[in-house]
Amino acid sequence: MRPVLAAVLLAALLTACGSGPDEAGSRGGRAAPTGAVGSGVDAAEPSPPDRTVSGLRDDTRHVTRRTTTGTRPRMVNRCTTRVRKVKHTSTSGTGRRKRTRTWYSDDSYKDCKKVQQGTTGYTRVVRRARWCVELDDVGGNSTKDDVWYEVESDVYRKATQLKEGAKLSFTPLRRGC
Repeated sequence: MRPVLAAVLLAALLTACGSGPDEAGSRGGRAAPTGAVGSGVDAAEPSPPDRTVSGLRDDTRHVTRRTTTGTRPRMVNRCTTRVRKVKHTSTSGTGRRKRTRTWYSDDSYKDCKKVQQGTTGYTRVVRRARWCVELDDVGGNSTKDDVWYEVESDVYRKATQLKEGAKLSFTPLRRGC
């Protein structure tokens, strides 16, 4: 009886409040947002700011990749053939004449384990390659000089083709180098 009573009360509350602004005869409903677009409650999340930086090209730097050789254990599968006894049973007859016959057979299988067999060499990266560009007058601010940015290799290539002091804008990977 209680679930039915709860359902009736919920229906009465929804009818009294109304279900939307476009329902005919409804007294309640949601109010439409007012003001500038994007300032109301239903406003969408603002887009991320543009990360493009601009300034005057000062210097470029390419930090090469550094590698070293290392060794690690070489793991191989070593398998041995093993034999286990398997029990088989067979019944025949019914009632008091029921007979059970039992016999055993050998079942061979492979038992494999990973074991170390020597070492193997590989190339390990100690420092990744980086391409950097230094800007003066970042964003038109004459006090922001000598700011380094890490950029992609094609942006670096374009920056090296420009003269020092030429206007340059790009989207950096990160600040500093």
